[in-house]
Amino acid sequence: MRYLTTAVAALGVLAGLSTGLSERSSAADDSAWTTVKGQILWPGAIPQPKEIEKVKENQDKAHCLSKGPLYSEEWVINKSSKGIRHVFLWLTADPDSQKNKLAIHPSLKEIKVKEVELDQPCCAFVPHTLALREGQHLVAKNSSTVQHNVYCLGHPLRNPALNPLVPAGKSYTFDSLKADARLPVSLSCKIHPWMNAWVRVFDHPYYAITDENGNFEIKLAPVGDCTLMVWHESGWLGGIAGGKGRKITLKPGAVNDLGKIEWKP
Repeated sequence: MRYLTTAVAALGVLAGLSTGLSERSSAADDSAWTTVKGQILWPGAIPQPKEIEKVKENQDKAHCLSKGPLYSEEWVINKSSKGIRHVFLWLTADPDSQKNKLAIHPSLKEIKVKEVELDQPCCAFVPHTLALREGQHLVAKNSSTVQHNVYCLGHPLRNPALNPLVPAGKSYTFDSLKADARLPVSLSCKIHPWMNAWVRVFDHPYYAITDENGNFEIKLAPVGDCTLMVWHESGWLGGIAGGKGRKITLKPGAVNDLGKIEWKP
């Protein structure tokens, strides 16, 4: 009996050591990942929204204008915060590093949401910008009462042109979009030529699009040196040189706040 008691006690000690090691290992793992956030701001006087006049000449104008005028979404800037909406941001490996790709957090390796939806409820794509991961499907819905088509165009070798017709109440699924680090995928409608939207496809989970206040957040990014890419449909932040990105170092801690970043056209 004494030997049995000793053995049980020893097992308890080992279990305690195992739990402690597991907790320390988890803490060490947590320190290798962080959240990146910031805000993209317009630096000066905010440009006035541009009403789209072509709508008034279209055969479907009664439907298209049924909820009021349509405005260009090229620049959507919050009057109060000066935050710029629809800016894409993503992380890439530091070009000076020997690693070609960033490490991916274990919880993000598997794609959990297979479909990403886009709608055309009233002669505009909603949302105007979308980001997805290679392997996800883009479902282009048409919840309106008129037909649309979705002319989808990216790099001719990676995302060649497709132009499906999408009748009222129907949808079309783009199920083979490929990641492209340089070129976005543009969406347009030939029936309503003012309609446009932008899609970027990635081979990793470290991307974001700014919200209505210009805020962005990328979770569970790997700590260390990397490059922040910032793109808007008007071009790269910083012009042509901005296409090389901005080197940043992500430090251990819950959040790396990049603060306010001004977009100077």
